Amino acid sequence: MSLTREITDFALDLGYHNVGVTTAEPFTWFAEELESRKAAYQWVVDGRLKMIESATPTSIMPSAKSIIVVAYDYAREGFPPELVGKIGRLYQSRSYVAPRNRIHGARRRLFIEFLESKGLQVMLAPNLNVPERMAAARAGVVTFGRNNFAYTKDAGSFIVITAFVVDAELEYDEPTIEAPCPDGCSLCIDACPTGALEPFKLNPRKCIAYNCFMSQDDYAPSTSSHIPPEIREKTGSWIHGCDICQEVCPRNQRKLKANPPVNEFLARIAAEFDLRKILLLTDEYYEEVLRPVMYNYIRGKKYFQRNAAIALGNSGDRSHVPYLAQALEDPEPLVRGYSAWALGRLGGDEARAAIEKALAMETDESAKSEMEAALAV
Repeated sequence: MSLTREITDFALDLGYHNVGVTTAEPFTWFAEELESRKAAYQWVVDGRLKMIESATPTSIMPSAKSIIVVAYDYAREGFPPELVGKIGRLYQSRSYVAPRNRIHGARRRLFIEFLESKGLQVMLAPNLNVPERMAAARAGVVTFGRNNFAYTKDAGSFIVITAFVVDAELEYDEPTIEAPCPDGCSLCIDACPTGALEPFKLNPRKCIAYNCFMSQDDYAPSTSSHIPPEIREKTGSWIHGCDICQEVCPRNQRKLKANPPVNEFLARIAAEFDLRKILLLTDEYYEEVLRPVMYNYIRGKKYFQRNAAIALGNSGDRSHVPYLAQALEDPEPLVRGYSAWALGRLGGDEARAAIEKALAMETDESAKSEMEAALAV
């Protein structure tokens, strides 16, 4: 049995949905595209991800020769309705860059250990961030969609792609760099509330998912915790990710209608999920409910609280006003400011009185500005 066949069989045995192999040649087009769109992608160009450098794998791993790409079907289990529309299915699945001591992290670790047992040097993200969707298409694992997602035939776009760069020449698969979307289909583009999509391009600054978790102070040189009001209003109830462009896609409908059973652990998380508790976040609630499914991008609890405030403000439900009024006393100015925005969005005498009271005592300029804007609505 060839080494490539051993690798492929082991990956499938671990539970990966698809596996393919391609060369470690540079992704020249990807680097050129990032360079041409620096304004939108400054956070990955200048940040710690080093995406342009990683587009030439040998610039970071001189011995790189092949890329093994695996795809995991994360929609093989169902998702609770209480979480759909609030947390992206990818994050609910706990399969994206999972910790080493959780099942999905253990799968990745076992695969690395297998490759190393075969004498291979292995490198992958975050140390070497090759463009995984392009690597997967070059390895014959996926095709593309107009919504910028990668698709497999059976799992649709509900997949996690991981690329393992190794120092051995292997047997390479035929590329599938194509986009078999229905002719003239623009459902994903039309459905995006913020207008972030155009065919095969995304403006991340408008993307709901980006604004949920990349909008953090000091995340990258070009990011901040500020979410533009016009984006907030269109975020709806999403607090971590967004699935809208995937939900409307014809290529995903068979998967969405499959309705597999919900994992019991995820069902427990759903039973305890409450936006108001996220707004008034305690350490205990963070550890028990949020961290198990939303460990990926957000480290500061204030960003979860900010996102919950936006979702509550967009709900149209004035029963949330007392909770948002209580959040105006939070020690974090970010939480106070976005709670004021949410109160202004909900409106009513009770909300206005709470903002006026808080404004009279507010000392932070950013929070004060949010409060004044909310009162001007």
